Amino acid sequence: MHNQPTRWAIFTPNRILMKLRFFTFIFSLFTVLAISAQDDDFGMDFTVGAEKKIRPGMSFGIESEARTQDNTRKIERWTLGGVFDMRLWQNEKKTFSVKASAGWKYMWLYNLGTTECKYGTSLDGDGNPVEYYKGYNEKKSYWRNRHRMSVSLGASYKPNKRWSYSLRETFQYTHFCKSETTVDKYRLDDDDDMTMTTEPKEYAPKDLSMLRSKFTVQYNIRHCPVNPYAAVDYGCGLNYKDSKWKFTAGTDINVTKQHKFEVFYRYIKEHDSDDPTGHLLGLGYNFKF
Repeated sequence: MHNQPTRWAIFTPNRILMKLRFFTFIFSLFTVLAISAQDDDFGMDFTVGAEKKIRPGMSFGIESEARTQDNTRKIERWTLGGVFDMRLWQNEKKTFSVKASAGWKYMWLYNLGTTECKYGTSLDGDGNPVEYYKGYNEKKSYWRNRHRMSVSLGASYKPNKRWSYSLRETFQYTHFCKSETTVDKYRLDDDDDMTMTTEPKEYAPKDLSMLRSKFTVQYNIRHCPVNPYAAVDYGCGLNYKDSKWKFTAGTDINVTKQHKFEVFYRYIKEHDSDDPTGHLLGLGYNFKF
């Protein structure tokens, strides 16, 4: 009689070692990111979405989002949008597929007030330049809304029931609406008394385009609703000098075929952008009908 493989074959030493190495690497990566960015902001991200299957390989979904900033003390954004997904191709074994999607969202973004010190330069008795403190500017907080449209093309590969890999390329267009705020300027006069003047500051509309690349790897734990994943997302400005990194580690929790929760940690690194750099702890819920 031949020995039949059992469900415990998944726990062979080689497979256990491979999984431990993978999750140890992911944990180490995000631990290093968290330690090296202790001065960055921390916020919470909450999403609620619904998805409707139109036909096999085609669906439409809507999603709302709320995000905090300033160590969760203030709101950072409200978002409402939708996305249309369509599978373009799939092989016979259903291990490899290509999908296209198009989405739109509207964002209400709250920008925190800032304080900026101002300095001047004068010459000393020897003619050398000397920097001196003039005062500071206080920019008031303000709302600046955005429209965002995106088109993406992605490919996914599932060599077995446990592992899945995906790569998605997205063209993202964002329109920044007009906004305004005020700036209080505090200056030292000749008697070293502080005086204050208020000036309006306007932000003209602008349009920015970005190309984003996202790679995701996910593991399906056998007989368990928890499916951990890790993702790296890089965005490069096309009509402006900017770049953006997102490092995410989280898990999907499949309660039923219709109800799914998501818990994740994300570190966002911005370069010359209006958005804050920092840490996010997220919780999401999605309903399929």
